[in-house]
Amino acid sequence: MRRFVAIHIVLLLSFLVVPPLHAQNSYTEFERGLNLSDAQRMRAEGVREKYINDWRSMRHESMRKRIELRELQRNPQANQQRIDRTQRELQGLRRSRDMSYEQYRSEVSRVLDERQRRQYNSFTDSERRNRMGGPHRRMRGHER
Repeated sequence: MRRFVAIHIVLLLSFLVVPPLHAQNSYTEFERGLNLSDAQRMRAEGVREKYINDWRSMRHESMRKRIELRELQRNPQANQQRIDRTQRELQGLRRSRDMSYEQYRSEVSRVLDERQRRQYNSFTDSERRNRMGGPHRRMRGHER
């Protein structure tokens, strides 16, 4: 059983650590379109480096908490307090990740000129909408 869980953890980590190929390509193409100067590119890279380790550790911690939550939910009556606590911890991690990303976006925006900033904001907003299922997604059981 432990080996099974360990294999799943390794597989999940491999998917979480490396962004999807289409996302890598779309961002690389987008970045080329910004026509960043060398100085801007270096500053933007510095901002990214400042946040990347925190994002990685938050991703790993979130994954660990989701696995823990799944295990606890196998017997919810015996573990309801731990389930509630783990769910709150996951929500806190999600909020921390969102706040960190907003700080990152703000810092990157300060590196850009006005035209680049508009393009950057438009791109990041559309990428976020795509990851979240788009502006017209429907909740189960609720029609628009």
